Amino acid sequence: MYFVRFMSLAVLVCAWLGVSTVDAGRIKPVYPQEKWVVKKPDAVGLDVRKLDALSRYSGGFGCVVRHGYMVYTWGDASRRKDVASAVKPLYTHFLLKAVEDGKIKSIDEPVYKVEPRLRGLNKNLGYKDREITWRHLCNQISCYGVRERPGRAFDYSDWNMALLFDSLFVKVYGTSWEKVDSEVLSPGLTDLLGCEDKPTFMAFGTGDRPGRLAISPRDFARFGLLYLRKGKWNGKQLIDAETAAAAVSTPLPISIPRTKGAKGEMIKGQRSIGGGNNQCDHNGNYSFAWWINGLGRDGTRNWPDAATDVYGCFGHGDIRAMVVMPSLDLIVSWNDSKIKGHAKVNEALKLIGDAVQKPQVNSGQIIVDPKNPRWLKRQGNGALFMCGPGDPEGFLYRGKLNADGTRNGDQMQLIEKLKPTGANCIYLMAVRSHGGDGDKTHNPFVGHDPARGLNAKLLDQWEQWFDAMDEAQIVIYFFIYDDSARIWNTGDVVGADEKVFLRGLVDRFEHHRNLIWCVAEEYAERLSARRVSSIAAVIRAADDNDHAIAVHKNNGLDFAEFADDANIDQFAIQYNVGTAEELHAGMVKAYSAAKGRYSLNMSECADNGTGKELRLRNWACAMGGAYVMVLDMDIASTPQSDLADCGRLVRFFESTDFDTMSPHDELAFAATKYVLARPGKSYIAYSPNSDGKIGLRNVKAGTYDFRWFDCATGKEVVQTGLKVAASNQSWPTPSGIGTETAVYIKRVGQ
Repeated sequence: MYFVRFMSLAVLVCAWLGVSTVDAGRIKPVYPQEKWVVKKPDAVGLDVRKLDALSRYSGGFGCVVRHGYMVYTWGDASRRKDVASAVKPLYTHFLLKAVEDGKIKSIDEPVYKVEPRLRGLNKNLGYKDREITWRHLCNQISCYGVRERPGRAFDYSDWNMALLFDSLFVKVYGTSWEKVDSEVLSPGLTDLLGCEDKPTFMAFGTGDRPGRLAISPRDFARFGLLYLRKGKWNGKQLIDAETAAAAVSTPLPISIPRTKGAKGEMIKGQRSIGGGNNQCDHNGNYSFAWWINGLGRDGTRNWPDAATDVYGCFGHGDIRAMVVMPSLDLIVSWNDSKIKGHAKVNEALKLIGDAVQKPQVNSGQIIVDPKNPRWLKRQGNGALFMCGPGDPEGFLYRGKLNADGTRNGDQMQLIEKLKPTGANCIYLMAVRSHGGDGDKTHNPFVGHDPARGLNAKLLDQWEQWFDAMDEAQIVIYFFIYDDSARIWNTGDVVGADEKVFLRGLVDRFEHHRNLIWCVAEEYAERLSARRVSSIAAVIRAADDNDHAIAVHKNNGLDFAEFADDANIDQFAIQYNVGTAEELHAGMVKAYSAAKGRYSLNMSECADNGTGKELRLRNWACAMGGAYVMVLDMDIASTPQSDLADCGRLVRFFESTDFDTMSPHDELAFAATKYVLARPGKSYIAYSPNSDGKIGLRNVKAGTYDFRWFDCATGKEVVQTGLKVAASNQSWPTPSGIGTETAVYIKRVGQ
């Protein structure tokens, strides 16, 4: 896990809305040429008044880029100046490129092979520096100059970075300080990006900390755009897409501590590129010299008001920076600012987020909520709740096989049966052959032979079904592999043939709004965790629309192997227990373990039953903080009433602010059994047998609105403006509401 179209209508609509085609399916990404193409902020959906507030807050000089256009500058955005530690991701870029080009065999190759003086250091510590790899250096876990062994501690060290710069550029690239700009930086990066202001690694000359980068904000934004576009620039892949994505999404594990700082031996005469070492902790947010917005040791994020996919380069305590905001397709760069420290960076990024005008394009696509990854949302349209069939797994292969590989099946009838019920998902698989539960024809290849590539006619038929599901807002829960299915035996890595297959599927179906990728069912039967992560990385790099990616486990509630994998967004759970109470307790436990890093989908539990029994189990899962897909609900033989029960659950949850709540069963009072809550603000109280009263503990005094819901019939009763005293409270269920009761309670006044 640790690193390893249709065009004319879309373009016309985008032009009318004044937004880039990047947002509307990313059909034609925009890049600067000799100069940036300039657009006014409102032409790309930004409020200039909020950007003015950003420039006042920041001070100094900088720029904002959106959809590939220069849309806002303050001060002199062409001014070239040192960016201090913000240079480090450029070192990483050239390191990863050296591996890609074969100059270095592996990022895990020992550095002493090019810097043999490392071999003789720290005899009393077992010559520990012989173990230093390139990965250690760029992630600042080399422990060079301190006593810990490489990989055992984090030392934010300018000695480490000087060693990296000299070993990489002088030894590997074979240049010198005097020629590094002309022989490496310019031809290998800045000329390719068309930089206007002559960036240099010799910000202060060769006699003063060589390796320091002087670059203008508008040129730095070009580097950010390269990584926002996953390594592609004007149709050319300057660095592998998966490598580019991994560089900004593979944080150091929290388990790696900060160095104790006890000094160790260094190479005689070792220079520093800055001020010293042990300057800060990584706090789970350092990824190949990029700072990301991951979860820290205390469960909070660097920038809580920004999306979780934000990453950036920062120097001198953040006063010099370039930040990429993928969810907004936006880059901001500043220098000499007043922005210092996480809190001020957070405020700056919040100002940018506030500048984005609604509605968003790609409205309705299912995405990970960028500020709350424990839930999914429909972009621009609020949170998504999902409940419905966890079958038929063989949906794509139902019916008689036709000569061209298509099927004469009942797929459209199943979709039509599902549509009016409100149940909103179908669990289906691309590959069920090669060890899966299907026969040898259950795959999407020409003649069912992987060597012959994807069958375009079959994919066209799938497209018809997916279009119908999209229109009905039914989630296409799209597994790549069935359990035990494995075509390519390439160990933990994804080989060239499998990459072609994965990219082909993604490119064909990524335009669908109601789509979630799932790597594999019961993955551990044939795939290692590392291979799953590698497959997810390929999907993420190929998917221009950034759909959510899930993986399904054989059994249990532990998702530790993927908890911090930036390419895996959802835990598809198999948890076979006998009662609704056990299911609920399991989901609460899994929700707590997730710590907000990913969403839960209770996607496979045996013997769910039907009717009331099934309904109680579905609500128990939902009240534990999980989505629900029902095993053996194959649609064809499923009673319409069971599908409608799923639809009612979806309708109720999506009428609430459930995505702001967490399980709080300790607040249950009277007949209430389970509680979701944002205590003091809003609650969902649920009882499978209300016996006339629903209650909550420790209610805050105020005025509340109530929406009562009969889980069995869908009947609703609304009560507004109820005065509630501060205490344990219970309320009688209104007339017409049965004993299976849920109530959404929202505080609306003092």
